[in-house]
Amino acid sequence: MIRPVSFAFSLTLATGAWALDLPGVATQTGRSEELSSAQPFPRGAFQGEATPDVMAEGDIELVAYRLNGTSLTSYQMIDPLRAQLEQDGFNTLYSCADMECGGFDFRYLLDLLPEPAMHVDLGDFQYLLSEHPDGRVVSVLSSKARDAGYIQISTVTPSDEPEVELRAPSAPEAVVSLSGSEDLINRLETRGRVVLEDLTFETGASNLGEGPFASLRRVAEYLKTHPEVRLALVGHTDNVGGLDGNTALSRKRAESVRQRLIQNYGIAPGQISAEGIGYLAPRTSNATEEGREKNRRVEAVITSTQ
Repeated sequence: MIRPVSFAFSLTLATGAWALDLPGVATQTGRSEELSSAQPFPRGAFQGEATPDVMAEGDIELVAYRLNGTSLTSYQMIDPLRAQLEQDGFNTLYSCADMECGGFDFRYLLDLLPEPAMHVDLGDFQYLLSEHPDGRVVSVLSSKARDAGYIQISTVTPSDEPEVELRAPSAPEAVVSLSGSEDLINRLETRGRVVLEDLTFETGASNLGEGPFASLRRVAEYLKTHPEVRLALVGHTDNVGGLDGNTALSRKRAESVRQRLIQNYGIAPGQISAEGIGYLAPRTSNATEEGREKNRRVEAVITSTQ
């Protein structure tokens, strides 16, 4: 469905609340997502197989926009986006214009949404590739048609893989390093969501394990110091069994986490909700037991900061 928007494009996979302001009134014409994948981006002019590139791994989001009736050139459309990215801490890895990039050959190195969602004039386009120190990669392509401008913003966000061990299976909560707790909240604030890696549930059941769980303690501390924040706890399962059963189980597990936060940590019920989507958003393939285990999880997702 095509949706008219004004000025703000939210990078939902990338950061949740972070947004780029588009240079004018735009209509979203297309969007695609792919979780836990990889995307190459050219980092230099076309040189055949020797074209330098950056292989970005993580959650991929492509969004295309049409700026109806704009008088802006392709450069004028992309330049304010470059400035915003740099202001937000991104480093420009490469930028170029149409024939300088490599024209036809360069354009077909790019993963672009098809016409009519994204239109590219091979003689009039601008390309930008930026990277943030936290691993996010953003590329922007702008192009001008006779009566409209087109922009595609491609974002790759590192997947929520556990970078630190929050809690050993038999270790008390006190041994969890502070850096791990800080990292959990940093992910939540920058990406808008985080997997609560240390939670355990009874086999085939929705009951949350006895704990204590370092992730819940840290989330509770965060919510108490940020009363304006609203979180959704979202349960996920592997693909063993039917969708209805898995959706119900995933929601029950999320609700079990919600009740623990309310009862043990005094979090206001209205500040947290519980949802379940079964196996519809896997982190990785369900073809192996390791993959299925990764897909069984509960995530905390920021739904509002008002």
